[in-house]
Amino acid sequence: MVQIGLLGFGNVGEGVHEILVKNAVRIQERCGQPVRIKTALVRDLSKPRSSASQGISFTTNPDDILNDPDISIVVEVLGGENPAYSLISRALKFKKHVVTANKEVIAKHKETLFSLARDHQVCLSFEAAVGGGIPIIRSLKVGLAPNEIEGIYGILNGTTNFILSRIENDKQEFNVALAKAQELGFAEADPYMDVSGLDTAYKLVILAYVGFKVNITLDQVAYEGITSISRTDIESANQLGYTIKLLAIGRRDNAGNHVFKVHPTLILKSHPLASIQNELNAVFVRANGLGECLFSGPGAGPLPTGSAIVSDVIDTIFDFGCHSRRHVEPPAKSVVPLQSATTESQFFIRLTVADSVGVLETVTRLLGKHNISIANLIQQKNHKDTATILIITHHIVESEMRAGISELEKETCLKVDSVIRVGFSDSIE
Repeated sequence: MVQIGLLGFGNVGEGVHEILVKNAVRIQERCGQPVRIKTALVRDLSKPRSSASQGISFTTNPDDILNDPDISIVVEVLGGENPAYSLISRALKFKKHVVTANKEVIAKHKETLFSLARDHQVCLSFEAAVGGGIPIIRSLKVGLAPNEIEGIYGILNGTTNFILSRIENDKQEFNVALAKAQELGFAEADPYMDVSGLDTAYKLVILAYVGFKVNITLDQVAYEGITSISRTDIESANQLGYTIKLLAIGRRDNAGNHVFKVHPTLILKSHPLASIQNELNAVFVRANGLGECLFSGPGAGPLPTGSAIVSDVIDTIFDFGCHSRRHVEPPAKSVVPLQSATTESQFFIRLTVADSVGVLETVTRLLGKHNISIANLIQQKNHKDTATILIITHHIVESEMRAGISELEKETCLKVDSVIRVGFSDSIE
């Protein structure tokens, strides 16, 4: 029997337990032996537990798990950096295989933890850290292993995708959509990690390591959130044939340079990522052998996340059963990604202008001064004496775009309402 020590027994921990119990026969058939949770670390021993958790020993002392020779796999679902990082490190040093869903710990401490796993000849698995139930980590490491990954474009945060979907489909304002996400449990009481883009940035750091085999840190990812995206922005994008998503972008150009950034992005409605709605996640991958493929599914929740965790448990059992170490990452090379300001993109610009002669000429002249050419333009009459101008530019270096916008913002006859990137900052829309 394979016995597991579970660090944390909240919603995700209970999801792991439910899957192990519900699919016990199938899991035993796959692994050749029963798999069960022996001990779970909790904060409060007096908290009532469901009858389904009978047979598990609950403790507030992590040493009851780390020092138990019968426990060969430690599953960490505490969340946050501390004490999770310390406990994962100790588990690896105690020669226990570790499965974690902790994006922050892996993003910040991956090199140290993978080094510990290599030194102590154990597995460290983290499928659930990115994309919830989507098997994107294993797909990049195994299924797409023969390929050179050229681009990874991900909707990696269910909270922000839910909010943007509600703004678009139900014509809600941002605050209303956020409140609904919190009511349904998709957003925390403090949604900063999600709406700021930080959660997605952590996940992009991990995908950079697995997909591109490069070691970057969070401060090398330029990230923006969705708090500035309005209902008007989304409706304007719709008129031009686009939707808006919070997108994680990782790509390598022909010269071998890397770009990693997170920001709201206009995506053509005909693109597969545009159809990803509500709390679903998706990862669109471009590989030099396979071409393009899309991975999509639930990005959070006890059972989808639990499914990813148990899949890592099963794979870990395969690994130590055949004396292989597929889940120990080799050292990755360090790179210096290109600064966002030096990369090219198309841009969506929404302006409110005085409805008078010469204003449009002023806009085009100032943009042209910075080599910004217009691919599409719509002008709409507003109430009173103003008009709205919607612009899609051709590809332009971001620093030039910023300079052009700065010039526009000095003009008294217009107001820059929004500037949002279009497409994936490369040739694909």
